[in-house]
Amino acid sequence: MVTIKDIGRKIGMSHATVSRALNNSPLVNPETFELVQRTAKEMGYFPDNAARALRGSASNIVGFVLPDINNHFYSRIASVVGRHVADRGLQLVLATSDEDPAREERHLVELQRARARAIVITPTSALTKLSLDILRAIPTTQMVRRNPALATDLIAADDGQGVAQAVRHLLSRGHQRIAYIGGGPETLSTGSERLQGYLSAMQEAGVAAHTHYDLGPPQPEFGRAATERLLRDPDRPEAIVLGSSQLTIGFLDAVRAAGLSVPEDLSFTGYDDPDWFAHWGAGITTVGLPIDRIASTVAALASGQKADAAAQNAVQIETDAQGQRDFRFACALIERGTVRRI
Repeated sequence: MVTIKDIGRKIGMSHATVSRALNNSPLVNPETFELVQRTAKEMGYFPDNAARALRGSASNIVGFVLPDINNHFYSRIASVVGRHVADRGLQLVLATSDEDPAREERHLVELQRARARAIVITPTSALTKLSLDILRAIPTTQMVRRNPALATDLIAADDGQGVAQAVRHLLSRGHQRIAYIGGGPETLSTGSERLQGYLSAMQEAGVAAHTHYDLGPPQPEFGRAATERLLRDPDRPEAIVLGSSQLTIGFLDAVRAAGLSVPEDLSFTGYDDPDWFAHWGAGITTVGLPIDRIASTVAALASGQKADAAAQNAVQIETDAQGQRDFRFACALIERGTVRRI
């Protein structure tokens, strides 16, 4: 591990001056501050936050690193977590990665410099080495999805159960040719879990022969392109399960362009429940996510509460070989007007 003395030796500076620069002391001139900060980053230095905490220097900041604040789920959960954290006398600092590991790293470096007492993160699929070092040094909880390189507890929805519930609802209405459009499982754990929920439900119902899925970035553009491909299929599906609210936007664009009516020509279910879902047509049948439970749990963990107590309402708890746990909360189907009986 790189130390303050290592940095001082490299740039010919006393370790006391290096320490002051790393701690943003006003006694350090701007040129020295910039040199020390740049050298520390180049050498891969990160502070011993555990030692800082013992000295009472950890701040009241809780870092909250999300991929996309424009996504309804993340904006809603940030609002709820912010309230819970404030109730505990802490300050939430929000940052967005836009699924960019380099940007994610920059945010984590700043949170480290701010002496964040805890971090809640929905990680990218390719955390940098520096990001991993920082997250391992600060109490961290992963939220929504897991990066396997980071051994921490995870707080998430039971995504597989949620998608399976949507498939079973369509099956109960007489649909068999049910397709799925979702995020790619090769990079994100949520994509893999939702796909598995779809496949399992189709297999259990004995209609695996009708399995048809299209996976890609969970964005409107992919949702539209995937829907267009499914609609061109000679064995066009009777219903489509969508794996995110952003994919639903693209799906609706494609259906409208094709001149089809929902649910008369095609049934579908969404995922998550942004406000507009209730007001589109007769309302969109969707999988509602346990936002309040996830938010209250991560806020409790970030404020120092033990995981077992914070996640006592979890429906599923799994422990891996390293002792890290997945706490899952149940999703709930919201029935509206986009599924017909056949």
